[in-house]
Amino acid sequence: MKTILTILVFSITGLISSFQPAQPAQPDTLTYEQRQFFQAMQALCGNSYSGEVVFPEEAPQGFTDPLVAHFTICEDNELHIPFHVGENTSRTWMFTLSDEGLLFKHDHRHPDGTPERMTNYGGWGDDRGDEFGQYFPADEETIALRDNLRSHIWKAEVSDDMTTFSYSLYIWENLYFRADFDLTNPI
Repeated sequence: MKTILTILVFSITGLISSFQPAQPAQPDTLTYEQRQFFQAMQALCGNSYSGEVVFPEEAPQGFTDPLVAHFTICEDNELHIPFHVGENTSRTWMFTLSDEGLLFKHDHRHPDGTPERMTNYGGWGDDRGDEFGQYFPADEETIALRDNLRSHIWKAEVSDDMTTFSYSLYIWENLYFRADFDLTNPI
């Protein structure tokens, strides 16, 4: 009986730990894969691309209008991609490359340019990425904004044939949102 109880306790402990959020990636050292991914993204600079929500099957409220990603601010170590949903131009995805790694943040602004209350969230690329895609678990700054964001992981990726850019959000390691942008037809 004691053996069965011990096995049950370890099984439950393992199950509970499997539901723990990913630990925030801490800046460490820029990897080859992060640099290659950033360079692939830089190749898209100067263009805008239309997109669509591909997950969930029915676009969530606020994402039913046309999606456009504008690869407009492209510097050696920074890439800003204003992301428009119809007339809503409040969002910008920001990638920053440094010796510490690759940082991904969301910048949300009011129409007058002032920051929204919920802005500058995201995280550092972790070790799961490759030259085509990077994962960004919520960092400490993001968790300080709203504790429930600790379960969030964002992924940005470019297909290996450079035909699609994808932005995804995972919550508790499950896909929650994904938008794909057609790179074959700049607008």
